[in-house]
Amino acid sequence: MPKQAMHARLAESKGRLGSSLYAAILCLLVLAASGGIGLALKSPWLFPSLGPTVMLFFESPQLKSARPANALIGHLVGLAAGAACLYGFGLQHQAATPVGGLSLTHVAAGALSVALTRWC
Repeated sequence: MPKQAMHARLAESKGRLGSSLYAAILCLLVLAASGGIGLALKSPWLFPSLGPTVMLFFESPQLKSARPANALIGHLVGLAAGAACLYGFGLQHQAATPVGGLSLTHVAAGALSVALTRWC
């Protein structure tokens, strides 16, 4: 009998519950490790887009978008689009939104950066 991956074994024996449990445990472990590294280095290694990326890896590992190279490139494109909008809208010297408040310029820069990321 060929050896099955843990995800396949759990999905076969427990159905959707097994598959969901597998993804939940791995997400917890990866995000906790990332947060632990951040605490040790005193640097923010746990950031908002990491959660959905990790979920994609473990919920749908067979999808092309779940490949690590695609995720890394996607994050780099998002970073570039965000930086371009930050500087393009002249927000580089403004206080962060939670501190300085939300403005129409912040909304426009954020919306455009996500649209540019999706377009690329």
